[in-house]
Amino acid sequence: MIQKPPGIDDIFPDKIPLWNLITGSARQSFRLMNYREIIIPVMEYTDVFARGIGNETDIVSKEMFTFEDRGGRNLTLRPEGTASVVRAYAENGEYNRLALCKLFYIGPMFRAERPQKGRLRQFNQFGAELFGDGNPYYDYEVISMMEDITDRLGIRDYTLIINSIGCPACRPAYIADLKKYFSSKRDLLCDDCKRRLEKNPLRILDCKKESCSALKSGSPPITGYICGECGDHHSKLKAHLDSGGTKYTEDPLLVRGLDYYTRTTFEFVTEKLGGQNAFAAGGRYDNLVEQFGGRSTPAVGFAAGIERIMLMLEGVVTVDDGVDVYLVHVGGEALEKAVSAAKLIRKNGYSADLDPNERSFKAQFKRADREKAKACIVIGQDEISSNNFTVKRLDTGEQVSISESALIETIEKMVAR
Repeated sequence: MIQKPPGIDDIFPDKIPLWNLITGSARQSFRLMNYREIIIPVMEYTDVFARGIGNETDIVSKEMFTFEDRGGRNLTLRPEGTASVVRAYAENGEYNRLALCKLFYIGPMFRAERPQKGRLRQFNQFGAELFGDGNPYYDYEVISMMEDITDRLGIRDYTLIINSIGCPACRPAYIADLKKYFSSKRDLLCDDCKRRLEKNPLRILDCKKESCSALKSGSPPITGYICGECGDHHSKLKAHLDSGGTKYTEDPLLVRGLDYYTRTTFEFVTEKLGGQNAFAAGGRYDNLVEQFGGRSTPAVGFAAGIERIMLMLEGVVTVDDGVDVYLVHVGGEALEKAVSAAKLIRKNGYSADLDPNERSFKAQFKRADREKAKACIVIGQDEISSNNFTVKRLDTGEQVSISESALIETIEKMVAR
């Protein structure tokens, strides 16, 4: 039997109502905030992610699915959405000339990492990106969008963590002292962090290995290094969060695992997911559009893991709509009448299904129950003789005999939307 690769899940129909609840909640929040959908490619030139995310990040150095196409070009399955959206924005003049551009996306991402709970090799995210304004209000806006989505889903058991990691003007002094601190403890670092110490010491703060995490508490906090402009930006963000009634916790060691962030970084974390405790995260990236050949453009965004949110909502009862109408027949002329009726029902916007085989009424009603049908249309010998339909509502047992001209009106009454 052929099996799927490790770290890749099938999502069967019984999970789709929960999936649609999550993505539907996200779409509703995006709509209310005036964000428009963009569909980005599943694969890009590898340089999109190497340039955008950073060569020294775990994603680029260890986790990307990269291959060479027949033309000798290096392509990569997208490991995250922001770099692709930035590339699309920078490349497309119609959108990058807008004073303000708000985009959102929903789709699969790919990372070659060890599969575990909440961490798959193919996973799905929704996210939003805003281009064109550095006002801290928009940092608040993307955070409040994710907060709104959690409210719609009934998620309460989480913590919002925020930080400012400064800007290219003030961060170098912090990185220098951070390197000095970790250099004195080099022997205690994991092999990856020994390499990060030389390339980008900031990445050490994002290491999840216990030996390195234990050292972080003694490292210098960035709060003493950020410049006046970054400090003012962070203060205004907190003022907006306070005004909006958003609870948050400050963590001066929160850097996120991507090199493009400036100033604001944030995570929504929960204890329900074990080691993979972040289910949504984001921040500001004011210099990334320039790296893709665009003009200097401030930007901010976030992304959330759909599978991780599904894990948080385990036990939540969702309604599988099922089919509106199931047609039960005795075959022959009754089958042809059922086929004609099904087409009419579907044309009027209701779902309909039937079994073309001549099975017993009992078997067909059993199938209707399995398909969660709201109503059944019965076409037996009596219905053929009278040229009528018998329509039965399955939850109440209500049953009426009607003419074909009254069929749609009757279904409208019996099938509650």
